[in-house]
Amino acid sequence: MSRRLIRIVLLVNIILVTFSARSAYAAQTAPGPLGGLLNQVPDSNISRTVIWYGSLGDFERLLGITLNSPSDFMKLSRQQQTAYLLDANQTGKQIYYSPFSGLDKYATWQKTFGINPYSIDREVTVGGSPNWYALLVGKFQSSAIVAALQKLGYKSAQVGNVTIYSSDNGQALRLAGSVYNRLVVSDTQIIAAPSDPAIQAVLPGSGNPLGADPTYAALVSGLEGTAAIPAGTQLLSAAVFDGSYLIDKVITSDPLAASVGKTLNANQLATLRSQLALKNEKLLPRYKAAAIGYRRTQKDRFFTIVLVYDDPAMATQANQILTDRLPRYGSFQQNGRQLFAGWSVTSKITAANNLQVLTVALQLPAQTDVSWIDLITNHDIGFLAAGSQ
Repeated sequence: MSRRLIRIVLLVNIILVTFSARSAYAAQTAPGPLGGLLNQVPDSNISRTVIWYGSLGDFERLLGITLNSPSDFMKLSRQQQTAYLLDANQTGKQIYYSPFSGLDKYATWQKTFGINPYSIDREVTVGGSPNWYALLVGKFQSSAIVAALQKLGYKSAQVGNVTIYSSDNGQALRLAGSVYNRLVVSDTQIIAAPSDPAIQAVLPGSGNPLGADPTYAALVSGLEGTAAIPAGTQLLSAAVFDGSYLIDKVITSDPLAASVGKTLNANQLATLRSQLALKNEKLLPRYKAAAIGYRRTQKDRFFTIVLVYDDPAMATQANQILTDRLPRYGSFQQNGRQLFAGWSVTSKITAANNLQVLTVALQLPAQTDVSWIDLITNHDIGFLAAGSQ
């Protein structure tokens, strides 16, 4: 073989190897549905609190069903209905959907706003009421929605390339509260917010994408990746927190009082605190960000807890503390009931963006009334309590 031919063959091989490596890297780093949505969320004071994510569309595809209205649910088999209600029931639900979706007010929502809640594929709700907004992704008839808004008296204003529809109309307020006071509408996405500051916080150019932040990108890699989770599971829902916000504002330095302080008197609090032996529990090292997610296959269901650290030693310490406490965690809301007793718990620490990502997975039993959404909304997540700054 001539030297020239050898050089050509070597050059071709180098190009092929480089292309394969770049393709593999792109496949590994391409964001999933949650990561893609966080790339549309500007980094701001609102987004660095809590972000809720849910995808009833992915859930339907997982179960092999399609729902366009409540009547479609009645056509499902009993087994399919049971499987759907196991995760999407109004009480004890595992898949988040917000007041922005209108799902609980289907008939009047579609009639009033021209929006079919069942056409929402995925959503993120950023922040908490009243400082919050939502991104609703799906397939919409924007012309019908705009006509409905105009009928309700909404006014339009152009901000850059975006048209914002605004109203404090009585009919809309009675049905939706304030969540639809400001709207941006297209055939594939709806942005909804209760106020001008909230809608301005999400408009293009409002800030760098939160999903591009190394800490949040690492957090999402734990939620959407396969660390500690069997391959083939689908992330259907999650809550994503800035670390300091969750530790200091939600859980606080007194997690028990943060959860039940408004329903128990001082003596009852002291009794429960003693019963749970909280003074003997170790606190986690402070984490940069945290998330709780819900993943499943058609058969198996998992809660996932993801914490992001700078230091490998801190991640290792957190792994030891968390995996020790979870199986015996006594619920604040249920008088010390051990919520995860007998559940399978696995964990793994991975590296992402020069950060340490701790992922802990808890496999749900076939029958349970434990809802991760309820645990968060009731502040019954003392297992994520961390030390002070």
